Amino acid sequence: MSNDIASLAKEIAKVADSLNSQMINFLADLIRIQSYTGQEREAVERTLKELTAIGCEEVWMDSAGNALGRIGSGKQLILYDAHLDTNEVADESEWPHLPLEPVIQNGAMWGLGASDCKGGVASIVYGAAILKALKLSGDFSLIVMGATLEEDAEGFALRSLVEKDGLKPDVVLIAEATDLALSIGQRGRCEVRVRTTGKAAHASQPELGENAIMKMVPVLQGLDAMIPSLPKHPVFGTGHQVVSLITGPNTPNSVPSWCEVTLDRRIVPGETAESVLEGIRRVVEPLGAQAYIPDQPVLTHTGQRLDGPSFYPGWELSQDSPLFKSSQKTCQMLWGKPADVIVWKFSTDGAYSAGTAGIPTIGFGPQEAQYIHTPQDQVNLEKVRKAAMFYALFPILYTMQNT
Repeated sequence: MSNDIASLAKEIAKVADSLNSQMINFLADLIRIQSYTGQEREAVERTLKELTAIGCEEVWMDSAGNALGRIGSGKQLILYDAHLDTNEVADESEWPHLPLEPVIQNGAMWGLGASDCKGGVASIVYGAAILKALKLSGDFSLIVMGATLEEDAEGFALRSLVEKDGLKPDVVLIAEATDLALSIGQRGRCEVRVRTTGKAAHASQPELGENAIMKMVPVLQGLDAMIPSLPKHPVFGTGHQVVSLITGPNTPNSVPSWCEVTLDRRIVPGETAESVLEGIRRVVEPLGAQAYIPDQPVLTHTGQRLDGPSFYPGWELSQDSPLFKSSQKTCQMLWGKPADVIVWKFSTDGAYSAGTAGIPTIGFGPQEAQYIHTPQDQVNLEKVRKAAMFYALFPILYTMQNT
């Protein structure tokens, strides 16, 4: 059987070579399309066109506006996830190349979203294309997903696909940046707002009011004192907590009646919304402040509202799991050695699939994290080709191991 798989790996490499220029052109087209979060429609339509061109048996856009294509009709439902939305460009003059004009330089394609996550979209679409070209089949249904909304609300569009549209995968593979390593988890994140209240008065008579900003001072000191005792994890280390915003009434000639700070809290697997809030409230409530997790406002390009709590849990996949073993075997068969194993420092759609829904999830992508959200945004094209090979072989090995 191993000889058969070795032969198959060689066939996959040949087809990957033959489809490489097609894949590069698709990636370039995606980069040319501005697809900020909630504005992904054109990128979704371009992805649907490519999914049709490679021969998916079913191609559709779900209610949240994700691009989806299916190959096979077996009972093992495998979902490949890579997002089409990008971070917004703050200052185009900082970019060595125009963000929406893809440039190939030193074997890498440069452009907005190349590393997060359009290089991943190209790899999963062309993994499916290789499968289709070789007429490979097994007891699986492979769903390729060009996801939306990930930058602002990771996992919300995937949640809609699962909970509203009823597509429930057995495993999820996320093509975010791993530099061809296997990511077995991530720290999560949570937004918490802490508010103090006072009494408004004219600034010429401050003695008549209570200054909510001054009430916030000991609260900030208490929040800072929490940091050394935040929960620790043997793999992910200690979480982080940063005061990232401060707001109040926009009336400079008045004593402010309220003050609110926003915390960016990075959390480790096992922390819940309740446990995060409990720890913060224990500190701030004796000082007269209130804490809460706000809802993240989310409007899809299809006009659907997906608002939900701004809480994105961390997660970790066991290396004893069938998903990990199949992923590692895929790398071994393609390249003669196991992949490195990492965990993500950032949050992904796995916050929903693994962190909330408990679906076994792993990450594998061609991109490098050092280029994410920077003017150096780029992806190595040879790594995109290798990632497509991985995504072609994985369903075969996974279903062989799990049937």
